[in-house]
Amino acid sequence: MSQTSLLSPYGLLGKTLGHSYSPEIHKALGNAAYTLFERSPHELAQFLAQPDLKGLNVTIPYKQTVMSACQSISDAAKRIGCVNTMIRQADNSWYGHNTDYDGFIFLLQRAHITVAHKKVLILGDGATSHTVHIALDDLGAREIIHLSRKTAPFYEDAPQHSEDTDIIINTTPVGMYPHCPSQLITLANFTKLSGVVDVVYNPYRTALLIEAEQRGIPYSDGLPMLVGQAVAAATLFQNKTFGPDEADTIITKLRQQQENIILIGMPGVGKTTVGQALAARLKRPLIDCDEEFEKRYSHPGDYIATYGEPAFREKETALLQELCKTTGTIIATGGGIVTRPENYPILRQNGRIYWIRRPLERLATDNRPLSQGGLQRLEELYTIRQPLYETFSQYSLDFATPEEGAQRIEEEYYAHFNS
Repeated sequence: MSQTSLLSPYGLLGKTLGHSYSPEIHKALGNAAYTLFERSPHELAQFLAQPDLKGLNVTIPYKQTVMSACQSISDAAKRIGCVNTMIRQADNSWYGHNTDYDGFIFLLQRAHITVAHKKVLILGDGATSHTVHIALDDLGAREIIHLSRKTAPFYEDAPQHSEDTDIIINTTPVGMYPHCPSQLITLANFTKLSGVVDVVYNPYRTALLIEAEQRGIPYSDGLPMLVGQAVAAATLFQNKTFGPDEADTIITKLRQQQENIILIGMPGVGKTTVGQALAARLKRPLIDCDEEFEKRYSHPGDYIATYGEPAFREKETALLQELCKTTGTIIATGGGIVTRPENYPILRQNGRIYWIRRPLERLATDNRPLSQGGLQRLEELYTIRQPLYETFSQYSLDFATPEEGAQRIEEEYYAHFNS
């Protein structure tokens, strides 16, 4: 990670930061000086003593370490036991606060998830879980239970709480990029859930949130918490009040930049040509799953002819899992991608899925072994796959030309962020 040669007055402090949304968020809030500070433990004391620093966000592994450098600490940070925001005071001392507390409350409010008088199940017992616990307690939760890998109650004890738990909150990194989609527990037996939260924000939807979505349970990922805590920190850094819409604007912009557009549909329907037109309109890269398969193995038709369809589907899913961890792309899938249920969370984790349709008699069938046999064979395939396309997709459309299809997808894609 590159660092600035001149010390900026504001930034994010951590040991290994990798990619971070924080500079982009703070710049959107009017702080162009915000940057990233990667520092080793032995550099902390000298770094924090530099008088040019005016405000810091702090992340793993220094949230507890920096408390000793703060001459005053907010009540919330004391109760939580860690600091994630430091502000230089007029007397040159550091004031420590925990804006993750503010960010989590903002997340709940934005998702319309209420916790007062409810039983909440928290997955995890780390620093983030303590922040969440304090916020839930202040919001009037009736009962708060932590499940853990190390101490009882354990994750495998989740079914014991399935009948009376109202809210589930994952505070662990399970399901986070690149180990996605995966989840600690299933929601299958939880009969009265009114909300599911995952503080992970990459991918957009963890496997836990995808299950909540499929069950019609209100849910939220961790991006609103990240943005909400940044707004709370910026309020302290800049001594400025931000309106309620500013956080929403930033969240929407990040979503629009990052969510993949996934194209599904019958073989030969035009997923690649629509994808090309869409890529040109949106200035986004296009990933064609069949082309990627051919680069690594052979043409999908040849592979199926040689090894059979089941072997092809296994390889296709493995490749899809790799390709769909990217963000901000257009992905044209193979026609049979919907035949394996396990492909849905892989596609949905970072994407909005569009089912594109055309009359069967207009589908291309060249070099597509599963489409051979004329219109009758296509009708047989469609009978099997049509309900699967419906289940997988968030939006479906018919189109006359690739340009028309691309235009309609672009319009719907941007419109759905405001719905």
